[in-house]
Amino acid sequence: MRKKTLYVAVACSLATGIHTEHAFSAMQDRSLEQRMQLLEERLNLAEKELRQASSRTYQAEQKMQRAEKRALAAEMQVKVLEQRTVQVEQKSDRTEQKLAKNIAVQEKKTTDDKDSGFEFSGYARSGLLVGGSGRGGRGGPGVSPASSIGGDAHIGRLGNEKDNYVELSLIKNFHYDDGSWARFKTMLADGATNPDPWVDDNDSHHFNVRQLYVEMGDLPSFGGVAQHATLWAGKRFDRDNFDIHFTDSDIVFLGGTGGGINDVQWTPSFKSNFSVYGRNFGDLGSDRYEDNDIQNIMFTGNNFWNNWQLMLTGMVAQGNDELKTSSTTGSYALRSDNTAKSGYYAMLAYHDKERFYGILPGSSESALQYGYGLGAETRQPGSDGDLTKSANSVRFASYGILPVNDIWQLAPSVIAQHSEDRYRSGDRYDWATFNLRASQKITSNFALLYEASWLYMDLDPNGRTYRSDGETYRYNAVKGDVYKLTFAPTFKVDDVFDLKARPEIRFFATYMKWDDELDRYAINDDFGSAGFTSGGNWNFGVQAEIWF
Repeated sequence: MRKKTLYVAVACSLATGIHTEHAFSAMQDRSLEQRMQLLEERLNLAEKELRQASSRTYQAEQKMQRAEKRALAAEMQVKVLEQRTVQVEQKSDRTEQKLAKNIAVQEKKTTDDKDSGFEFSGYARSGLLVGGSGRGGRGGPGVSPASSIGGDAHIGRLGNEKDNYVELSLIKNFHYDDGSWARFKTMLADGATNPDPWVDDNDSHHFNVRQLYVEMGDLPSFGGVAQHATLWAGKRFDRDNFDIHFTDSDIVFLGGTGGGINDVQWTPSFKSNFSVYGRNFGDLGSDRYEDNDIQNIMFTGNNFWNNWQLMLTGMVAQGNDELKTSSTTGSYALRSDNTAKSGYYAMLAYHDKERFYGILPGSSESALQYGYGLGAETRQPGSDGDLTKSANSVRFASYGILPVNDIWQLAPSVIAQHSEDRYRSGDRYDWATFNLRASQKITSNFALLYEASWLYMDLDPNGRTYRSDGETYRYNAVKGDVYKLTFAPTFKVDDVFDLKARPEIRFFATYMKWDDELDRYAINDDFGSAGFTSGGNWNFGVQAEIWF
């Protein structure tokens, strides 16, 4: 029984062992499969992480390359900045050296001014004018009949001047330890139309002292609005005169002998100049006065606010309404009851040194003027003693300079005037002149200048007379146009582009033509004279011009 039981136990054990072995084997197979699966998963995960790592590595490499490029660019910029810094430092050094030199020169000049203070300036023009026939040419900016009745009805001066004229100014400056200063100026002027090398007996030779005055400023005893004012006295051109160079025409010219105060500064942008001038009209023709010269006394206030200018002038000339034996304008024996002995004048002007009529870079100046009585001479207020009591004139003048580009520069100008009752009741003088100067830069020292002018005149003297060769004649009413064209190859130094830069040497050819009716204005007028009639005239020549 025990054996049987043992056998059964052994058999069961063996069966159990066999089953266990099979189970263990199965377990082993399943574990291996799982492990393989886990290994595969791990491999997949590793491959994924490897790919991710590769991607990150690639991105890092790309970022590093971009960083290296940025670093390289930054290094290049640093080098450029370093080079520019060096250049700026070098330029700054040169500027500082130049500034130091200029300061030293200025300090030396100031020191010299205290010791000598001498200045020399001037203006001159000289040229040869040959007509188309080979004879001496006739012309001039004021060649037209309208220029003889005031207002400077000029046509362009380029290729249209035959005179020799010079102004030489000598100036002595004084500077004092209290900050005040003084200045003496004299101007010597000479003009002649004769081309000879010596013209002492030429009727057109007029040597004179045009200016002779003293001025002083920054006086310590002055304060308030007059703290920096300037006092002056003597014979001079008014400081506020201005003109149109291209037609040799003043927009306004005030001058004579007198005195005044300049630069009364009411506000930072508003100042005034006040003056009194006296000037002569000519011989009164009477023994009632010890000095027979009639003096016109003019009182002027010039007011400036930013770019605006308002000029107001009143004048009186006692004795100008007496019988006169001579005339400032060529009229004969003007009488009395209708001759002005007082008058007034006003001008509103706008000066823009930086803009061409407010539109483009450049410059421009314009003025609207009105005069009554003795003030009806609007270009040179107070200079014409033949005006009637009721004479009145209105005048507009304007010019501008426009740099079109680096080669071309233009300078248009216009002047127009209307006068009534000027020299006798019922007369009328209307005229307008337009001018265009153009410069074409060819090289740094050579330019081609062009000029076109047009002048319109409608003149009615209403029976006004004049004397010529002892005979009395009447001025004739005329109406017509004048045209002028000029071509002038020109040599310059320094700034060939600047229309106003001088010195200048120019060769020119000029053609001028006008309506034949204008030849009838007067027998002693240039128009209609021998070889100078309305059929058209050529002039050729050479001219030098300089100011400094």
